[in-house]
Amino acid sequence: MRGTEVLTRTGASVAGVAQSAAESATAATTAGFRHLAWSWAGVPSGPLGWVSSHWTMPRLHSQLYKVMDRELALQPDDELLEVACGSAYFLAKYAGHVGRVAGLDLSDVQIDLARQRLADRISAGTAEIVQGDAGTLPWPDETFSVVTVMGSFECFPDPEKVLTELHRVLQPGGRAVMNIGEWVEPGTQTHRMLDALWVWSEEDVRRMVEQAGFTDVAMSYASTAVYQLDEFLSKHMGGIAADMRTVHATKA
Repeated sequence: MRGTEVLTRTGASVAGVAQSAAESATAATTAGFRHLAWSWAGVPSGPLGWVSSHWTMPRLHSQLYKVMDRELALQPDDELLEVACGSAYFLAKYAGHVGRVAGLDLSDVQIDLARQRLADRISAGTAEIVQGDAGTLPWPDETFSVVTVMGSFECFPDPEKVLTELHRVLQPGGRAVMNIGEWVEPGTQTHRMLDALWVWSEEDVRRMVEQAGFTDVAMSYASTAVYQLDEFLSKHMGGIAADMRTVHATKA
């Protein structure tokens, strides 16, 4: 009887060690994937970030940029701020006719490329590229007539703070046009995937934007499917589709 008890305890101990090892391995794999993804698409850095900035992201975001160009409907007299501007691909391709543009990003790799892309406009004084945090914008109150963010809100650790800052630098009567996540199935609760990427319900997005001080909040959806990305997201990421959510809002 005693031998059986010892064997049982030993077996339980071994099982516990195996479970702990499996959990540690899973945590290490998740952390490694998160680091890899962050250096590729979050805040690009190193060789992987260079490839992402120069080639991968402009192509993956090609449909996103087209949708945002249509939604923004930029005019020559606009003063545009793009937060998380990346390599300034959108500013260079779709905002060349805008009177003044500014971009902010956290990545050294992205900032260097953005300044190369907009070198002529920067020299002319009609463009500005700044390295900084989206939650602490370096511009005075009421600087811009239009503010935008695209393909990045999910990565912000404190999205409410970013919205407050966007509202602060926007002129009265100005407009915000922001991509904040994607369509999710009804009933989806706001959560974070891999402890890194926000997934929002439409109700929580509206609440978040209004609490930052914006008015006239409206949302629309458009497909930005690239290759089979929409199918992959739907199958593997909790009912998220490749239909991007665009949020329009104004500052009273």
